[in-house]
Amino acid sequence: MKIHFCKSKDIGGLIIRLFTFSRWNHVAIEVGGIVYESVTAGGVRRIPAGSFPGLWEKTTSVSVSVENPAELLNFLNAQVGKPYDWTAIFALPFRKSWHARDKWFCSELVAEALTAGGSNAIPRIKSYRVTPRDLWITLPG
Repeated sequence: MKIHFCKSKDIGGLIIRLFTFSRWNHVAIEVGGIVYESVTAGGVRRIPAGSFPGLWEKTTSVSVSVENPAELLNFLNAQVGKPYDWTAIFALPFRKSWHARDKWFCSELVAEALTAGGSNAIPRIKSYRVTPRDLWITLPG
């Protein structure tokens, strides 16, 4: 599977990069040719991997593995349709715990999916307040 780190030109992306001290403002996870992500317009969705790269100004991918890919996939599929976590955007500058289980910010969705799959790649950060930068500096590659 792959973790996609993305950069956009819009003002929202700029604000996220600014407040997280990151070169990336979005993170998505690809499993079996399907990309799962949480976006401001629509929340958690899944799209074909072939249509994903053209959506962003810049994308870099990192390959990862988990002990239980079926659990990771079950978790992601159960999240599809849940709304975007706007609270996370407003909490970014304060690094507070912002997550609610019924909505997702992109990086917390990816972190929680990795945890569900049995990964210990992110032991230093809490999945309910992880940013794209946190995943970038923590994941191998």
